[in-house]
Amino acid sequence: MPKNTIITIVSGSGLLKKVNLKGFRGFTLAEVLITLVIIGVIAAMTIPTLMNNTNNQEYVSRLKKAYSTLAQATKLLIAENGPVSGWGLTKDEAGYQKLMDMYGKVLQRAQICSGSGCFSSDMYTNLDGTDYKRLDTDTRWASLPKFILSDGTLILFDSSLSSDCTGSFGGVKFCAEIFVDINGKKKPNRWGRDLYEFLLTDNGLALSGCNQSCDTSTTGYHCACKVLREGAMNY
Repeated sequence: MPKNTIITIVSGSGLLKKVNLKGFRGFTLAEVLITLVIIGVIAAMTIPTLMNNTNNQEYVSRLKKAYSTLAQATKLLIAENGPVSGWGLTKDEAGYQKLMDMYGKVLQRAQICSGSGCFSSDMYTNLDGTDYKRLDTDTRWASLPKFILSDGTLILFDSSLSSDCTGSFGGVKFCAEIFVDINGKKKPNRWGRDLYEFLLTDNGLALSGCNQSCDTSTTGYHCACKVLREGAMNY
């Protein structure tokens, strides 16, 4: 724009006002490029954090839903069949299957897997980044009964450690373990992110290790309690 350009502006009162733009100048190309670079750097620094926070909040919501769903289902089963110690669970495939069949009566299942096919075939990892197991194909895990809920949550039942309800994990006596992958086969397939464990006790569903650590230096086995208690993934 020429330095002596004069423009006319209509003020709020309707009066015309002439403004001399002498001395005004636009941005140079270098200034525009520098501004764009700064914006790009800021975006590169903040967008991953925003995406991570969004993903974490989604995990929290899914975990709350999964726990609520299974806790309610457990209450219904106990109301109908009495304490879990009287369900006749055993530490073998018949016991696993009985447990899955009982929950199958009160949960909406989209797919049932007697072996592989429900969980991801990839390696699941601990929260600290070390390998855990392949829940779909590793020895023993492949034979455990699994199913997929209508909302995509993956469920795995295991009564091999304490079908008589005398086992203890994270300070909680339990009858069986229920593993859940809250976002299906999608990654990260990691404890404390999308993989969690609930404990089936004699009188209902419980969480383990509420007094134990949950951070990125741990396995993440006890993180469900921390996440549900705080309503966030503060680690």
